Amino acid sequence: MRIYRIIVTQNSNWGVKGFFWFFILLILLAGNLFRLYKKDRIRFSQGLAGISLFMYLWTVLESTVFTRIPYAQPQYELHLFWSWKAVFLHHDREMLKENILNCLLLLPYGCLVPVTLGRKIGWKEGLLIGFGTSSVIETLQLITCRGLFEFDDIVHNGLGCMLGVLLISWFCQKNINIHEGEN
Repeated sequence: MRIYRIIVTQNSNWGVKGFFWFFILLILLAGNLFRLYKKDRIRFSQGLAGISLFMYLWTVLESTVFTRIPYAQPQYELHLFWSWKAVFLHHDREMLKENILNCLLLLPYGCLVPVTLGRKIGWKEGLLIGFGTSSVIETLQLITCRGLFEFDDIVHNGLGCMLGVLLISWFCQKNINIHEGEN
């Protein structure tokens, strides 16, 4: 219930424009993925994962950038690990929750990327993908004045993406071991 309240109160509606662009891009993506599937360039599961990845990333961008009310000027915090200083020095539990949620934000994204690409991704590549994706989000927040640009979020989101990559790799390895044991 609490997470629902956070989503509803902190994120306004997508609006007509948001839904329009979401569905236009979704249709274009689905069409391209279907074409690749028909040409045997991707598996069906990769296409579904690609659509899920798009939907998840769109939702993240909508909630972290596009539906936020802009500030009068850009907001930023350029000190690395400032949020952890607040947690440890001032025992700031809300900041701890925010740090954990920022780690969890790109965890599903990290799970979907290897499935979409149809290959295993190492932890370093998962971390770099997370850093890159989060850098785009944070830069959009800075440019549009819709959120706080901070290096801590890039680190936390990158770690979450890496954890997602590791989680899906572990899960796939467990499934392979289970299926190999059945033969």
